Amino acid sequence: MTRITKNILLIALSCFWLSPLFACQAIVDNMDSESIAARIKPVGIVSVEGGSTETPVQAAPSGPTDPKKIYDTYCTICHQTGIAGAPKFHNKADWESRLAVGIDALLQSAIKGKGGMPPKGTCMQCSDDALKATIEYMLP
Repeated sequence: MTRITKNILLIALSCFWLSPLFACQAIVDNMDSESIAARIKPVGIVSVEGGSTETPVQAAPSGPTDPKKIYDTYCTICHQTGIAGAPKFHNKADWESRLAVGIDALLQSAIKGKGGMPPKGTCMQCSDDALKATIEYMLP
């Protein structure tokens, strides 16, 4: 390599390594509290005459309610064959030990997920009552 090529390479590498330092300084200069507050402030305020400050009521889950449809859509893949230790549909031997803890404990397991089963069996829009009815549908 010639001396000129080495110098050009050295200059190029220096620019490559030093340019982020200058860019970082530009970012830091723009990080004062006032400019951050200005960037994240709300764009408007909604005020309704006669409005209340009460906590809004949450809408009830609007998911499926028919236990058979829920089972067919979300549960059948694992509970028909017993994948990952799932109790099989209407199989008394599989459900016997689980029934010993009671339906409410089974419902909590279904809501939170257990073992290979994700929370709510992936039916996140299902209400707790719909899940309970689906569990009862699967029992022997």
